[in-house]
Amino acid sequence: MIRDTLVPFSKTSVLIVGGGTTGLTTALLLARYGLTVMIVERHHHRSGQPKAHAINPRLLEIFRQIGLDTTRLRKSGVSPEDGDTVRFVVSMAGKEHATLPYERQGPETFEITPEPLFNIPQPSLEDFLIRAVESNENITFYRGVQWESCSQLELGVLSSNIRKMVTGALMVVESAYVLDCGGANSRARDLLGIPFSPLPQYVQKEVHHLSVHFNADLTRFNPGTLWWISSPRADGTVICYDRAYDWIFVTYYNPKTTSPNKFTEHYCRELIDNMPFHPREVFGVNTGIADAQNLAWKIHAVERRWAEEAILSTYSEKRRPVAVANAYQSVKNQIQSFGRLDHVKEKLDCELRANAEHFDSIRLQIGYRYGEDEVPDEPCDYYSPSNKPGSRLVHAWISVAGQWLSTLDLVDGMSFVLLLSDHSARALADAVRSINLPVIIYTLCMGSDFVVLNASWASTVGLSRPASGLLVRPDQHILGNVTSVENIERLLAACLCS
Repeated sequence: MIRDTLVPFSKTSVLIVGGGTTGLTTALLLARYGLTVMIVERHHHRSGQPKAHAINPRLLEIFRQIGLDTTRLRKSGVSPEDGDTVRFVVSMAGKEHATLPYERQGPETFEITPEPLFNIPQPSLEDFLIRAVESNENITFYRGVQWESCSQLELGVLSSNIRKMVTGALMVVESAYVLDCGGANSRARDLLGIPFSPLPQYVQKEVHHLSVHFNADLTRFNPGTLWWISSPRADGTVICYDRAYDWIFVTYYNPKTTSPNKFTEHYCRELIDNMPFHPREVFGVNTGIADAQNLAWKIHAVERRWAEEAILSTYSEKRRPVAVANAYQSVKNQIQSFGRLDHVKEKLDCELRANAEHFDSIRLQIGYRYGEDEVPDEPCDYYSPSNKPGSRLVHAWISVAGQWLSTLDLVDGMSFVLLLSDHSARALADAVRSINLPVIIYTLCMGSDFVVLNASWASTVGLSRPASGLLVRPDQHILGNVTSVENIERLLAACLCS
């Protein structure tokens, strides 16, 4: 529900500061567990300026898990035919030097994920999420109010001061949790004393970007998501949101030396004919939503008394290395940008090979593993399915009662799941049910409860041996392979900090 008026005093299970993509998704995740959620957003209206433009497989798999209609969402985005190419040209209307695929969007991608990446303007994504929030009775969304501060009244009760932006009136909200989803420069982050730490191996520099959002029908040009154009006239990135209407140009901008009067309509028209850019892969929205999933199921575990509160501290332990790896690649892409295109084919080919990671980051999207303390050495365009603890459950297509699903669909987020190799593992499931475990474990047997359509999947996830099992967390990440109740108890105790 979206409301305009916040009463002087109210209570909720979770207070979320920030009503952007991450805040909205966090609310939907928590509401699914039956928690009441309040979102406070200081802006009265959503920004119409396009921001992020690519949502990756893991984000979409999370949406799929919480019941959002990803098929409908894709209709608001760019089709693979229009958005799967990066073009290197003299101008959009001129000679083309070369092309590269933009991420993995083709039919072959369905072998590793049920939800390939696609391009969509962030405002369209937020509209989609807002509609889901509006229809959820456990969520209340207030705009035009700013979180000011919070204090702990007693164990498990936080009191937050919320100020109405127009009148300055102060209201109080009590909650068990306060989650800041306002980004790296949020007010809540500053007041709570959570510093923003740049990557230690890089010197932090202040960089200004200026974005020019323009509307034009450019369907006369070849389709593509990004263009690199060899011209000295401008430096930046052009991104397609809708070939017939919606485009954005992003450029470095020094407010001390460059007048904003430079960026006129005439300048934008020139860009269509001559525009170079430095493509970079950024991961903010996609990282934030995976952060939300990791934290949401742990809050659920505490509220259900599956886990001690200490499990909440594992959020930073598990997610920070993932965020660092994503930030590292983003900075690497920025530093390792293309120079001016040369008309010598050999040099151009070398440049393209050296920068291929700009446009294929599949390992960062679905190949990260909780428990890795350092950035892996593998290139980010390399993905190897794994059953190592902390890895995302390997996707394969399965048949369940005649319905075609993904193995990821077996883990709906409400419980732990024990996947069994065959009927001989039923004894393991019976033993699990006979002991007093603090959690719900849903057991499924390969061959009877679901049929795997990929013959190699069982071997990949360690279920090729009889009487074996694979224990998966609610967030679809692997806890470990098991052959006994003792294995299960040990893994759960470590996971739940009990």
